[in-house]
Amino acid sequence: EEDDYDNNDSIMRRRSDDNNNNTEAHAISQQEQHTATGHQRNLLEYTKSILPSFETYPPGTLSYTQIIQMSNCIDQWISSGEHRYLGGEQAVLLMRRLLVERGGGRSLRKKKKNADNNNGSADGAAAADNNNEEWEFDSTEIPWRRNEDVTWEMYHLHSITQYLNALYSGPEFISRVLDIVSAFEEEYVNDTDTVGLNSNGFNHDSHLEVPYKSIIASLCDLRTPQAAMAAELILHRFEEQLRVHENSGSHYHDNLPTTETYNSVIACWQKVGGYNDPSAVSTSADMLPYHHHPNPCSNLLSHMLQLYHSNPTSFERIRPDSISFNFAISSISKEQIKASWTSGDDGENNGRRGGKNNKKSDTIGKQCYDHLMSMLDFYNADQEKDGYSLDDNKPSCAPDLITFSTVLNALGRSNQLGDDGRAREVLDVMMHLSRVLDEKEDNVNGNIEDTYGEDNHDQLYEFDVVPRNKHFNVVLALMAGKRRVDDATVESAKRYVGIMELLENKEEEEIGSTDRLDYDDNHFNPPFQEEQQQGFNDDNGDDDQMHSMMTSSAPDIVTYNTLLSIAARARFPKQAEIILNEMIEKSASGKTRVKPDRISFNTVLLAWSKTKNIEGKLRTEELLHRMQEMADNGDTDVKPDRTSLTTVINAIISSVKRNNMAPFQAEQIIERMVNNNDPAMRPDVVTYTSLIKCWSESGRPRAADRAEEIINTLHQRYNDGFEECKPDAFVYNVAMNALAKSDAPHSAERAEALLNRMQDRYNAGDDGDGADLAPTTQSFSSVILAWARSNDSRGAMKAEKLLQTMHDLEESGTGGSVSPNTICYSTCILAWRNSGRSDAGKRADALLKKMEQYENEGRYNLKPNAITYTNAMEAWIVSRKPESLEKVESILERMIDRSSSRGGDSDSAPTSTTFNVVMKAVRHSSNRMKYQKAEELLRRMKEMDKNGDDRVKPNIFTYNAFFSACAMTKGNNQEKNSAFSSVLNALVELQDSKHMRADAYTWPAVWKACENLLDVKNDLAWINRIFELTIKSGCMNELLFNNIRKFLPPQYLQKKLKTTDDVWQMTVHDLPPDWTCNIKLGRVRNGNNNHSSNRRTKERKFGARKP
Repeated sequence: EEDDYDNNDSIMRRRSDDNNNNTEAHAISQQEQHTATGHQRNLLEYTKSILPSFETYPPGTLSYTQIIQMSNCIDQWISSGEHRYLGGEQAVLLMRRLLVERGGGRSLRKKKKNADNNNGSADGAAAADNNNEEWEFDSTEIPWRRNEDVTWEMYHLHSITQYLNALYSGPEFISRVLDIVSAFEEEYVNDTDTVGLNSNGFNHDSHLEVPYKSIIASLCDLRTPQAAMAAELILHRFEEQLRVHENSGSHYHDNLPTTETYNSVIACWQKVGGYNDPSAVSTSADMLPYHHHPNPCSNLLSHMLQLYHSNPTSFERIRPDSISFNFAISSISKEQIKASWTSGDDGENNGRRGGKNNKKSDTIGKQCYDHLMSMLDFYNADQEKDGYSLDDNKPSCAPDLITFSTVLNALGRSNQLGDDGRAREVLDVMMHLSRVLDEKEDNVNGNIEDTYGEDNHDQLYEFDVVPRNKHFNVVLALMAGKRRVDDATVESAKRYVGIMELLENKEEEEIGSTDRLDYDDNHFNPPFQEEQQQGFNDDNGDDDQMHSMMTSSAPDIVTYNTLLSIAARARFPKQAEIILNEMIEKSASGKTRVKPDRISFNTVLLAWSKTKNIEGKLRTEELLHRMQEMADNGDTDVKPDRTSLTTVINAIISSVKRNNMAPFQAEQIIERMVNNNDPAMRPDVVTYTSLIKCWSESGRPRAADRAEEIINTLHQRYNDGFEECKPDAFVYNVAMNALAKSDAPHSAERAEALLNRMQDRYNAGDDGDGADLAPTTQSFSSVILAWARSNDSRGAMKAEKLLQTMHDLEESGTGGSVSPNTICYSTCILAWRNSGRSDAGKRADALLKKMEQYENEGRYNLKPNAITYTNAMEAWIVSRKPESLEKVESILERMIDRSSSRGGDSDSAPTSTTFNVVMKAVRHSSNRMKYQKAEELLRRMKEMDKNGDDRVKPNIFTYNAFFSACAMTKGNNQEKNSAFSSVLNALVELQDSKHMRADAYTWPAVWKACENLLDVKNDLAWINRIFELTIKSGCMNELLFNNIRKFLPPQYLQKKLKTTDDVWQMTVHDLPPDWTCNIKLGRVRNGNNNHSSNRRTKERKFGARKP
């Protein structure tokens, strides 16, 4: 018996031993076998006694008693509870022997090709398999015989899979289950095509079929990720076998997989929560040849859809139904995968995340939306079929209220680009299906009561999908969160609120909200802002209010607050205030659901604060007083808080350009907040940050001082116990930016001192949480800007040192989020440009080349742009080197090459400003023929503009720079005349242009050219023409008048003015009105000219003065 058992064990184990994952488990089993005592040893001996060898009892020859003994023994091993690996191994061994008995031993009839020694014996087969040698089937040595006494229940497969599921994890479990399926396939598959089948007693009509669906059902009952993965792999294996036999024209199976089969696997995945244990299934997940989505439920559903659409007739049996879609949608929405996913089966990665051939990237909301749209496509296809009725009791793909709710919830939580449009489409579908909207048009149904009718059952949708309050609210919240909110968004939002009010009226008239379908709130939790959730997500809230929100379509405070937010983001403060007043009126009439609260008022305050004018400041102050007045009268829900007052301060900041007292008004508000005993009214770090911004925007000399003082105040208040005043990196950044933009003495040093203070506190972990003071990239860029704007000779060196510090912090990993970027490098190059040093060009060029090197290495956050290149040009200009012009022109060519090459970089494309700087370089160069260089540049700009690059369209600054460059031409009289001819031609172009006109700097540049290039005596004709054009322009300002007086003889001007007065005693106020009609004249500061000024005023009013 020992020999028979060992021989049988060797044969039955031959497939398992090929798997390296089973080696450890088998070793444990052997150890348990040696240490077995008592009942287990007796059971092991009993197993050996009832498990005969194939030589003694060939397949199909066991008696019914022997079969029952082996089946009972399986149950004993599983239920023994001791020596678990040994028990699992013995149970599988017994089950395999029964399987061979039932199938007739097809899996054992193998012989080695071209081998004479083994002769097809069982031992030879086992040895050959262990050596991975090649075998073929042989049907001649042992008669084929099946034992039909073996039934499905005798395998105890359900119990065995449960036992294996408890023993093994991940790929090892899956491998053992697939081995069992392989054993079934070897015994059952293609048994009708064996030679000599009929002569050995087989009946073609009674061939065995692998019980795939039964195995899948047993696995799905286990509800573990590894079981779900094994079930999906077996299901795919089943479909592949069907495909192979269909292609060959042979029959394979009668009990085909159906929609219910797929749904059972999808349900199993949904219950185990997807890939929650990646280590358990990650290796086996790669065994699937398809990968549409990282969520397994959606992945399998997508595979169903792919199969069905490939051949709807053949795969009608697996057409997805509402259960399929609902399980997938529910699973995706619960998982809320943070990373994007990729779709597509082409390419090396088969669509897996991170692949090079990914086709598209979608969010969770988008995937749920796509599944819903597929559901609706199937539903609409059913509706178009002849004779379709709701009473057919056929599987339907009609989404119900929970389906729509789940999709809207997923869209709201993902809140990615385009989700607002998808959510609106879902909401509109709900309204069309429930007949809230007309079927063909998006107008509100005039007979909206039909939505609730019972007489027209055949025309109604089979579920109640009338949108509820929360459905509208989540769509409105997505509309409020759009990147761009315009008047069309406002109108659409108002339309939805109007529909909600119509539904509310019908509810009150017809059935009341309590007759609506109620469902579990866990299915729907819209992603409103935290403060907006207080009205309905508070555990202590009104249960009636919660029930109303889940069953009613009536708008509530969240609805109107979201509508206010949309109006505020669209910069419609007047509409926002109108909506607020409507809320007050409706709440006064008894609709307490829409009674405005503090959030309502704060939203309108925010809308007015963004107007950046005096009206906004005044309206915010009036609203604030209104809030306080209502609170004093007992409405504590609208009592102002620190957010209210901070918003008023922001409104003051917006008006700072027209309000000189803005920072002092903000100071007064904060002082009242500090003296307030209400903790909710005390200023916090956000309030003080706004105060720093107000001082910075005002441009007052004390702005830098106040920025430092406010930082000190925050630290002091925090140390005094005011937690809300804890300083953070943001307020430090605002303070350093204020110092950088100020002209205060030593502002750069003071900004760097603040940066060092941040770093010291961050490194020391002060203030309870040092992470709040971790310097950021913006912190360093602000200080670099401060040094760039300083007049300190050390500025450029200090800026570059800070830039190197950023690199050091990034490389060491101790700098948190500090990482140099394009702005930092561009500002550092600007520092060299402002330094005026002779080596400025070289140092700027070195930084520029360093950026280009980083870009080539893949660090695109350091890619130079047009501003970077232009700053480098300016640095070469101020260095006054002989090669400066050549370097500037070289940079220009690099910019053009980068932008015009294939896949060009538009960020580094030259602009009009770039060419203007090159023109400036021509002016300051040592080139004698500057006018020729200037002409070449201007001609190139015109050609590029003509070819469609409007970024380099010449502007008034271009012509001013052109005139200045030509004016600096050196040479003989002929060369100077040529240069002035270029000036005159450009001036005529400028006069004829429709899109630009001369400014205050144009004519001084032209007259500078006259002074440098013309001779008063010999070129009087040209001078007369320029003078006539000048006075015709009406742009004779003080600067131009002084230049002309210096160049032209006094007699010339006296003749033109028709006066004998001393021209050097005259001002622009004494000039004819048409000479100065296009400039703004300042006040006359010299008292001696009062009479002249009054005279000029009268002449402007009544006409030109007399000669």
